Amino acid sequence: MIFVNMKRSIFIFLVFLGLMPMSSGFAQTPASVIASLDIEIWPDYDRPSVLVLLTGVLPDDTRLPASVSLPLPKDARLNAVARIDGRDGKMKADIFSSTDLSETLTFITPDLRFRVEYYFPYTVNDNQRSFEYTWLAAVTVNNFQLMVQRPTSAGTFITEPATANIVSRGDEFEYYTFPAQPVPAGQLFSLHVDYQMTADQLSVASLPPPNTGVQPSAFPAAPGTGTGLSWALVVMVAGGLIIIGGLIWQFAARRRSPDARKPIDSRVEKRSGARFCRSCGEPIDEDDRFCRGCGSEL
Repeated sequence: MIFVNMKRSIFIFLVFLGLMPMSSGFAQTPASVIASLDIEIWPDYDRPSVLVLLTGVLPDDTRLPASVSLPLPKDARLNAVARIDGRDGKMKADIFSSTDLSETLTFITPDLRFRVEYYFPYTVNDNQRSFEYTWLAAVTVNNFQLMVQRPTSAGTFITEPATANIVSRGDEFEYYTFPAQPVPAGQLFSLHVDYQMTADQLSVASLPPPNTGVQPSAFPAAPGTGTGLSWALVVMVAGGLIIIGGLIWQFAARRRSPDARKPIDSRVEKRSGARFCRSCGEPIDEDDRFCRGCGSEL
């Protein structure tokens, strides 16, 4: 009994040891500051809606892993929530994220850089499109940079506030760029956009086909899988292997214990050595030379 209790104690300790890194891995510090945040707004790009791309960088002294909370527009539909690996620079969508009723996205990142992509609807009036983008967050952004991509099928295109800084990045688009500025926590930033479509065609339809060898720089980068392993995934797999190993060890030890073996019925053991007459089948003793039933010589 003492040996069985000892095995159970060791098993519980192994389970606790496997689960302890999981719980400690999710202990994170809420980020109160974002060093820089680039927001790109692409209406009518690959869907009849507004695509928003946010690329952020946390301050160098941020304690990682960090919890980051960002506002989402009403009826927003997430497309990607990813960290940008500090080792290979690839986006990896292997981080925990959630949204709440207050239209806030919260995610936990072990890297300083992150990427969020989502769509939200615009207002349609015949061939007229309009939408409003607002930013109101509980986190301070030291360098807030915003630009709006003009759809390739757009005629008139008006932003409020207006901007005279219209740039090209060597692709098929014009970008209406607003000056970088700090946006403290709790401060509202609002942008209104109106434009008229000259054709019912999304911008992606006018991009060069893939077989031309031309890769448009404006195409949204998909989160890369990469070759690096997720720290959270490694911890979870290791903990699961410890638990499974403990269960197998306990089961095997139980099967080997003496009290787990069923005793053989003594009556069956005695009958296994009995002898019978070949002629009549009458039971005979080991010392009998003739059958007591039929008299046959044995």
